Amino acid sequence: MSFIDQYQRVFILGLGGSGMSSIAKFLSQKGHEVSGYDQRQSYITNLLANDGIESFHDLKSLKYEKSVLFIVSSAVNLKNTFLVDYLNEENVLTRPQFLKKISEEFEIIGVTGTHGKTSTTALLSHIFHFNKIDVSYIFGGVTSFNGIGGHYGTFNKMLILETDEAFNTFEELKISSLLVTNIDNDHLDHYGSFENLVKAFHTVIRNVSNNKILNYEDEELKNIKSIGTVFYGSSESSDYKIDYPDTFKYKKKSYKIKTKLIGNHFVSNIVGAIAIAETLGIEINDSLLAIEHFNGVKRRTEFIGEFNNIKIYDDYGHHSTEIRSTISALKEKYNGRLITIFQPHRFTRTRDNFDTLKKSLEISDIAYVTDIFPAGEDPIPGIHSSKFESNKIKYIKSPRMLLQLIKNEAIPGDIVLTIGAGDITLLGPQILRYIKNE
Repeated sequence: MSFIDQYQRVFILGLGGSGMSSIAKFLSQKGHEVSGYDQRQSYITNLLANDGIESFHDLKSLKYEKSVLFIVSSAVNLKNTFLVDYLNEENVLTRPQFLKKISEEFEIIGVTGTHGKTSTTALLSHIFHFNKIDVSYIFGGVTSFNGIGGHYGTFNKMLILETDEAFNTFEELKISSLLVTNIDNDHLDHYGSFENLVKAFHTVIRNVSNNKILNYEDEELKNIKSIGTVFYGSSESSDYKIDYPDTFKYKKKSYKIKTKLIGNHFVSNIVGAIAIAETLGIEINDSLLAIEHFNGVKRRTEFIGEFNNIKIYDDYGHHSTEIRSTISALKEKYNGRLITIFQPHRFTRTRDNFDTLKKSLEISDIAYVTDIFPAGEDPIPGIHSSKFESNKIKYIKSPRMLLQLIKNEAIPGDIVLTIGAGDITLLGPQILRYIKNE
């Protein structure tokens, strides 16, 4: 019996988070009795409730039990919980510790990278799902083909896993095959320097037992040489040579991509997913057909709605590279003005990426910045959203004020984009209702 299977009951702290909710759904389908705690009811906890996973919003009634497996999100400070005296017990695991345990039971097909890993993991999972191969998967997103991105499959012991570089979550995993989308300047509060971040990625890649699928367009990945390495990208040196916007070549044969996703960054993710799927036995044409029917991941350039030819989109992007890619993709697709509403995520990330964040936002025709979403961090003196103000960027303290601003400002043909990793996602539907006078 595996370590996880010793426990019939599982309790998850931080249940509503994208990474934890997918674990909850996976374990529930695996046959465990799963419940958990989160600060508030949300769209995610409601989806989990539909799957029979109960959520609690008050810690006072909860207590430690030896027979229960506790899995704790990094967003939860255990010193403020009923588990404070049990941190060293074997049944109290952090998310990285849980994933390490799981990686000892399954053949892990990992997808990682600073940007695009959720979408790419979802794409790869969808390819298998569409081709009726019932593999397991865990990724931090919501899709139309399976809701929350957690699934326990019946097809052998293969697990497609979004592997996260934050807090070095991925370094101790046993990974069979790995796709790496890119390496960019993020999580430096943990790693201390970009060089240390790169070293962590290289360690993970080096320890992969089978195929490594790497993005040749990334400067930190293109020079990696090892057995089982397959490259994708726009360079002639790539095994999968991308010709943007919608074709690629492999072994001298050209393939056309049909997709509902917007932007070259998604095309890159698609080709990466096709490449690793091919190494796992799925024909390229079968992958392409699956891609054609893929509707995307919630909050990844998600179309919210339209009124009076004003289109509303929402995106999870919180790093300057992601923001620039999303803004550029929408501006390329549409002729109207792009109005961006950005909520910075974490004081440390805002501090470390301030200049590049500002430059990315200024690609917009008009940009508004709300207060920083702290994600559990304490404020840092001098780090404030008002610092973003420029000729194109305005600081708005209250998202509520944006409802009237957008109603007054937006004209037919405009695109309104809400973007960020915090509660900014609630604003897009509110704007749509407001401009409709509902």
